[in-house]
Amino acid sequence: MAVLQTNELLKENLSRKTGLHRLTDEETEAIKNVVLEAALDVIALCDENGIPYMLGGGSALGAVRHGGFIPWDDDIDLNIPRKYITQLIHAIENRYPDKYYIEAPLYTEGYLSSFIQVHRRNTVFQEYMNQKKENCGIKLDIFIIENTYNNAVYRAWHGIGVQAGLFFLSCYRMYAWRDEFKKLAEGNRKASVIMFVKRCIGVLFACNPMGLYRSVQKKMAQCTDEKSEYITIPSGRNHFFGELYQRETFMQTQKVEFEGHMLCVTSDYKNYLTRLYGDYMEIPPEEKREHHVLYDLKLPGEYVAPKLLDKQQIQQVLTGMLDDFVAYCQRHGLRYYLVGGTLLGAVRHQGFIPLRDFLNW
Repeated sequence: MAVLQTNELLKENLSRKTGLHRLTDEETEAIKNVVLEAALDVIALCDENGIPYMLGGGSALGAVRHGGFIPWDDDIDLNIPRKYITQLIHAIENRYPDKYYIEAPLYTEGYLSSFIQVHRRNTVFQEYMNQKKENCGIKLDIFIIENTYNNAVYRAWHGIGVQAGLFFLSCYRMYAWRDEFKKLAEGNRKASVIMFVKRCIGVLFACNPMGLYRSVQKKMAQCTDEKSEYITIPSGRNHFFGELYQRETFMQTQKVEFEGHMLCVTSDYKNYLTRLYGDYMEIPPEEKREHHVLYDLKLPGEYVAPKLLDKQQIQQVLTGMLDDFVAYCQRHGLRYYLVGGTLLGAVRHQGFIPLRDFLNW
């Protein structure tokens, strides 16, 4: 299944696409400030409620190597055990109902990712992975630490089931968003071939994608032994087997500096970062640095919430559209007819039926 991974290929292709929003240095710094504020808010709730957390992925790397954000990056990842996830979600929603909204597995309707996103309200951060979503604010990512079995056979079966399920979900997303992903893969033959194969697999799950998603989440949370020797982060960068750690060493934390704040990382960070990045203290060359390329960005204060129109305003908009349509027909010698309730309204009310706000022609 590793040979069919498309995430890195799509990121590489995005960097060459035109018509997308490439972040300026000023925008990157502004995003960092919003994300850091969200992380500090969530971490404060963790501390208040006795919820263990640690910086994960690139955030742990940034803390160890740079004392904060990786200079060309703008996100923060936290790792938190599944046992505390529901408690944390409720704490965030109770403390910050007007500041953040949450997307979480089996909590948010229609959500098909396996990690949690804490979005800042009244912002927009629209990446290729959420290009079809209406709500996609600047976000903090929380990855779930799962228990897994001491028995090697059970652990392998657990991991294979999770890996297969996540792969099938990826295939379904390729099928469901096929038009968008085709555009992203243009000019990259390898990505196009892989995505075609994944779409062919994904169509098999089109009838019941939420059933597949629920079964994958159930499989991920299958081991309930809170004292098991091993834990894993299957939604993380290296998936189930690549992020399989011994609980005793991994869950111990120490504090390191992150943008002037002392935040937790695993005490086993050398092993953790080596497994994720190899020689993690080596600065990658410019061409290998990951930069966000967005469809849309709205920082706090720039976002204008959609306004709901009342019936009279809707009728005014529709009347204007009808005038434009009639003018077009007259200009090109086309016939048109009012039909249905619009015809009835014209005959009986000389306009809209009082209880209706749409037109048919």
